[in-house]
Amino acid sequence: NSENKITALRGALRSAYQLGDAQKTISAAGKVSNTVNVPEELFREAVFMRAKANYSLNNFREALDDFRRTSYEVASIEGAESKYRVAELLFRDNQVPESEKIVNEFIDQNTPHQYWMARMFILLSDISVKKGDNLQARATLQSLRDYYTTDNDGILDEVKAKLDALGQN
Repeated sequence: NSENKITALRGALRSAYQLGDAQKTISAAGKVSNTVNVPEELFREAVFMRAKANYSLNNFREALDDFRRTSYEVASIEGAESKYRVAELLFRDNQVPESEKIVNEFIDQNTPHQYWMARMFILLSDISVKKGDNLQARATLQSLRDYYTTDNDGILDEVKAKLDALGQN
């Protein structure tokens, strides 16, 4: 029946993702996407997992398309990461003004996920450097150094390295 099919699709998707098998994750996500009457949350989960799988395979164009589809809200951890990945991939593709626009949208959305907020501020400092505004980049990084309270997730180490590269720690 359709309920069992949905359960099987969910299990295959999550198993492939947890195993870190990007190709199987993409395949399983495709099956979810092509199935009728899939619950919205499963469809969203499949799109997000496919985006992460494509990202891990350096299929950045495909990843960007899917991350855009799951980035409209940042209350969920998946939405927050998706919004960050959109900004990051645009920056990587040298679309700096568009990347900066996404960063500012994210900041205005006031996510509860401080890790992704910090990642956005680090990206904002990279955008400032790219625009030749090292003073703004330093101020952004110093603010993170002074106010970010989690010390075991790599954010503060990255902030320190970037400040050192800018000649200010």
